[in-house]
Amino acid sequence: MESYLNKESRQSLNKIIEFIKTSPEYIKCNELKARMKEDEKLLELITKVKELQKKYIRNNYNQKIKEELDYHIGLLNNNNLYVLYNHYLEKVNDQIDLVKNELNDYFVKITNNIL
Repeated sequence: MESYLNKESRQSLNKIIEFIKTSPEYIKCNELKARMKEDEKLLELITKVKELQKKYIRNNYNQKIKEELDYHIGLLNNNNLYVLYNHYLEKVNDQIDLVKNELNDYFVKITNNIL
């Protein structure tokens, strides 16, 4: 696909990306992610939840599998490291969504000759 971004546009986007990547939320999210990678039990639990999610869907939303899945999700949601990571990940995703929404609004205004 052809790129429609000129040098100035790329530089502006890179500034936005750099702003997000240097935000305290992004930095904390990466720190927590690194700590999570060192926690074998947490990684096993995450893997188990992913496996159960796939199994649940493949088995036509079997209630017994759902109960096991809910149990393991509960364990995961009781893990402070995991909960904290998700908190910061949500904040980073909110920053990205904000940029996305601003760009969408801008394009709508431009294409509808509102600006």
